[in-house]
Amino acid sequence: MPIFEQSSRAERHCGGTLYTERVLIIDQKPKLIETSTEYAVLDENGQRLGSVVEVGQSRLQKATRFFGDFNNFLTHRLEMRDASDNPALTVTRPRKVFKSKVVVDGPVGQPIGRIVQENWMGKKRFALRADGTRIGTIHADRLFQPRRFTIVDHTDTEIARIIRTTASLERAIMSAETYALVIDKPLREPMASLVLASAVAINTAIMQVKSTTVLDLIP
Repeated sequence: MPIFEQSSRAERHCGGTLYTERVLIIDQKPKLIETSTEYAVLDENGQRLGSVVEVGQSRLQKATRFFGDFNNFLTHRLEMRDASDNPALTVTRPRKVFKSKVVVDGPVGQPIGRIVQENWMGKKRFALRADGTRIGTIHADRLFQPRRFTIVDHTDTEIARIIRTTASLERAIMSAETYALVIDKPLREPMASLVLASAVAINTAIMQVKSTTVLDLIP
């Protein structure tokens, strides 16, 4: 697994867990036809730190995804697990039409916060909210096929970034995405969990519902 050039700003920390590594690679499992979403979570050297799996889908939902692109109209519930397969976070995106909302809960269902898409037109922007208060924002770098999402806190200071890699033709056809989550410094809760959930949330909110185009192959 290559080290992302953009990760050089982050201090190296080899704690070996989802909450202690400063660089996390979220690698979606390639599937020609996707009826459920799965990711591996790795450190920048390719060591497994955990996984993300879609849970709670009915057979009807899987069949619906098999026969057409109806992801927008389905609720998606993803469970982030540590290296021992113990639940760490649950990320739920209710069905949507234009704008997405992602609900983040702890391993036993305790509310942590929400990641809320604020605009439909223009570069995508998401608010990070906890207890009804805005504690940060995610900004996409461009209108079409964004490659970088900057995460800032309530003072507008950059604290992390999500970097979407250039897809190979094979991965683009299979709608598989790889992201690097680069965190600049240790974060307190609930920001730590919202930032951790953000890379999965961004893909669930935006990238899953698109069709593959030539833009996917352009850096």
